[in-house]
Amino acid sequence: YQRRVHGEGRGINASFAIHQDYTGRARDRVLATAMGIGCGHAFETTFEQEVSSDLTGERCVLMGMLQGAFKAQYDVLRAHGHSPSEAYNETIEEALCSLYPLVQQQGMDWMYANCSTTAQRGALDWAPKFEAALKPVIEECYQSVIRGDEARRSISLNSEPDYRVKLEAELAAVADQEMWVAGRALRPLRPENQKK
Repeated sequence: YQRRVHGEGRGINASFAIHQDYTGRARDRVLATAMGIGCGHAFETTFEQEVSSDLTGERCVLMGMLQGAFKAQYDVLRAHGHSPSEAYNETIEEALCSLYPLVQQQGMDWMYANCSTTAQRGALDWAPKFEAALKPVIEECYQSVIRGDEARRSISLNSEPDYRVKLEAELAAVADQEMWVAGRALRPLRPENQKK
């Protein structure tokens, strides 16, 4: 991934922490290494801050919450008679292919200012409700990370002799969800995936 985005003239971010700096040049060396491997930018942190933000991010906005939000909306649309392809498009395809790239390039403030008035109104009205519902769950997750519960759970589960078998079953259950089955059928229809 890093090689591909660097080839596109972009780079992913990197974090760094300097615990000891005997030479006085650690920061320069770390930044040179980050830029040398194609990072778009580097930000300074501490080991403790990186662990807590990384584990919280993976469980929330980056993976867990994203999957949960996608599934919740997809299931609501399906329960009200929308087809799998329509529910997938309105939940996932439009987000990942149309909107999120624009948010990444321009920012969410730009997206709010440049979308339809119905989308603006809906987002302005509903974002505070989602924030109020999600913030306590994210706080619970963060506290679980800080207490070490998440690390202990990962270490404990990864230490079980049949962990790989159980993990594959959990991953298969996600992959077999109707929304991802629909996605596998619909992604080849994207223009960039058409044989030329």
